[in-house]
Amino acid sequence: MLFRDGRGIYVVALNLGIGLHAIDVFVISTVMPAVVRDLGGVAFYAWATMLYMIASIMGAASGNTLRAAVGARNGYTLAGLIFLVGTIGAAAAPSMATLLGARFVQGLGGGLIVAQSMGLIRELFDESVRTRALATVSGVWGVAALLGPLLGGLFGEFGWWRGAFVATLPLIAVFVILAWRMLPPSERAHTVPHLPFRRLLLLGGGVLAVGVGGTTGSLPLELALLLVAFFMVYLTFKLDAEAEIPLFPSRAISLNHSVGIAFAMFFLMSITHSAAGLFLPLVLQVVHGVGPLAAGYFTAILAVSWTIASVGTASWKGRAEVLALVWGPAFAAMALAVVAIGLPWLHPIAIGACMAVTGLGIGASSLHLTAATMAGALTGEEARTASTIPTVRMLGIAFGSASAGLLANLAGLASGITLANVQAAGTIVIGAAAVAAALVFLLALRLLVQRRVAALAE
Repeated sequence: MLFRDGRGIYVVALNLGIGLHAIDVFVISTVMPAVVRDLGGVAFYAWATMLYMIASIMGAASGNTLRAAVGARNGYTLAGLIFLVGTIGAAAAPSMATLLGARFVQGLGGGLIVAQSMGLIRELFDESVRTRALATVSGVWGVAALLGPLLGGLFGEFGWWRGAFVATLPLIAVFVILAWRMLPPSERAHTVPHLPFRRLLLLGGGVLAVGVGGTTGSLPLELALLLVAFFMVYLTFKLDAEAEIPLFPSRAISLNHSVGIAFAMFFLMSITHSAAGLFLPLVLQVVHGVGPLAAGYFTAILAVSWTIASVGTASWKGRAEVLALVWGPAFAAMALAVVAIGLPWLHPIAIGACMAVTGLGIGASSLHLTAATMAGALTGEEARTASTIPTVRMLGIAFGSASAGLLANLAGLASGITLANVQAAGTIVIGAAAVAAALVFLLALRLLVQRRVAALAE
């Protein structure tokens, strides 16, 4: 059904765009050692990822504005061209400063692609097949989690880190051509909104504060910057709610509305998997003696199991859909709690199994939550709601990583990578991820109540 009636080319184009962004997210960590050996600038090691994330969030938040200004097809094509320019810049960068600028451009293009992809999924696929379309997107992320580190590692081994970017250029060109030639044309909005620079700068500044906090080496300063980041992001949403032409759907941070509840769930889901995945390789290496390569791919278990859950539950409807939406996070919370409690003595295979359960639970819930959020958007806000889901997810990843680092330092990791410190840090960080998953479960119950109340009102 998904590939019938001419929809197949849309599936290919949308997943190619998201796949390019996803691979770029995973590839950079494996090529950065080679980058700093070639270009220097080791003090800016983390900035290649940080600036990409900041730009991605700003791009994702601007996706609906671009779509309204130039139309869906033109906006999607322009996003691909921006991503292409950034990738060329990264491949040809003669210095670390140039590379960082190119990574920002890449992130901006990637964020625009992902946001508009979600909007196009809502527009091009009706509710009967939309969940399947979303499942293919999850599949692409799973493949990228496996191929990204492999691609970067291969070019890093050959000593040609630029090849990791060059290799994607033909695919980006194909994507741009598909977007321009195959997507249906759409009209511009009657009222073309201005780009809300103040809100975008606040949002980007908040994420920057999160990233900088993790590099200060000072626990009080790290905590202060995290609080500043929360305030700046909160202020962004408050100003947006009062804006004449908002970036986000109305009541996006209200727990008394289904969209606000769903956005809180997306945020906490991202905190769950980013916090749990960040320190897992370190724990496996130090506590259990697992090799670096194998430890790195334990994190991929999350992405692969997420993909399996998305594909496997895509056809679930009715009670089965509710089961995935609500109980998926509950199982994830229990699995993470087992890892946190049994960290010192659990066998690595058991830890891997628990991470698989976590990925299955969050993946199944996330898929049906995304479909439900698109279907339940307020009239006139459908495109805006769909296109800002990636922004909320990315914010969760940024805050999840920063919070995990803060908790790890509180547990003593900042004083040195010893067995005791790593055990303590792993327990508190993975335990916090379990709490976040449990909160997703509670919010899912609240969402069900909201949906039933709305159904009765109709």
